[in-house]
Amino acid sequence: MRNSFRVAAVAAGLVTVLLGATACADAVSSGGGSGEAGQCAPEDVQLVQSGRGLDNEYYVAVDAAARAFAASQGLEDNYHWIASDGDSSKQLRQIKSILAKGGECVVLNVDANESSLVPSIVKEAENAGAWLVTQWNRPDGVAPETSDSPNWVAHMSVDGVPQGYETAKALFERMGGSGSIVALQGILDNPPAKERFEGLQQALEEYPGITLLEDQTAEWSRTSAQDITQTFLTKYPGQIGGVWAANDSMALGALEAIKNAGQQGTIAVSGIDGLSEAIDLVQDPASGYVATSQSTAAAQAAFGLAIGLAAATGQIDPSSEPAEHRSFYLKPLPAVTPDTASSLPDPADISGFDLTDIWSEVGGPIT
Repeated sequence: MRNSFRVAAVAAGLVTVLLGATACADAVSSGGGSGEAGQCAPEDVQLVQSGRGLDNEYYVAVDAAARAFAASQGLEDNYHWIASDGDSSKQLRQIKSILAKGGECVVLNVDANESSLVPSIVKEAENAGAWLVTQWNRPDGVAPETSDSPNWVAHMSVDGVPQGYETAKALFERMGGSGSIVALQGILDNPPAKERFEGLQQALEEYPGITLLEDQTAEWSRTSAQDITQTFLTKYPGQIGGVWAANDSMALGALEAIKNAGQQGTIAVSGIDGLSEAIDLVQDPASGYVATSQSTAAAQAAFGLAIGLAAATGQIDPSSEPAEHRSFYLKPLPAVTPDTASSLPDPADISGFDLTDIWSEVGGPIT
């Protein structure tokens, strides 16, 4: 079975049916799969983690944590990582290919490349009778508990509002509570981008001495953020006291533009996601990097697969679970500041989790 999955993953690129083109138009159907609790023997379950790519530190941690979870269940040989490389059509082709090989004993833990792709992935899981947990992205108004699909077991995310709020507060405090900032947003379609920016706006309401000069999307990209920040520095010479970024990659790009302009240390920067490079910079007072958030990669990988495995093996019946178990935020974590940056756990470490309780990291419902 393991070899056939490897072949399937490689062959995915040859699949010619491009359902991604119709992803936006697909609706989540009402229970097109088995409609029953899973009946797979644990040893028959294939655990699949899908993300963008291992050139990204977050996904490296996700893959490592997912692999550690599989090993904890004696299923290391049944674990598969597939990388979409930011290509939605490719991600759907990969998933279709794997489902064609593994059917109802496949557990998918998927970070969809974009929200509009989720209905198509749900449809494929339903048709195969497989078990799906989604991460981060989904269209507004579309959720497991309202889809009537037991195969879409759960959707989990991280509440970006407190992340955006806490990192903005750290930024404003470093600026002494006065001055002007610019903001770099993520892909505007992504719920985390919306939530994190909402957190920034909440903090701005509490700091009337801080002015937001302008915000732009850099689409989570370090390169784009560097280019946009360079433009901001030219457009607002001597006016910018801080850069708020919706993730660390963009914050690091902004910091590079600031360094190139000879202003490192005079303009404060904050990010989100807990990348190691950002955490190192937070510990360096001369860097100007004042805050980030802790990585949630380990919890998203381990509990995403654990919940899907419980459904596949009949330990839970998704359709009987309360709504707060079908769509939920993970427990919030405090911001990483110079006071806390040196004592953080490894982002892939799952040893501190209570995996005997698959709901132990539920922080609250996504409403």
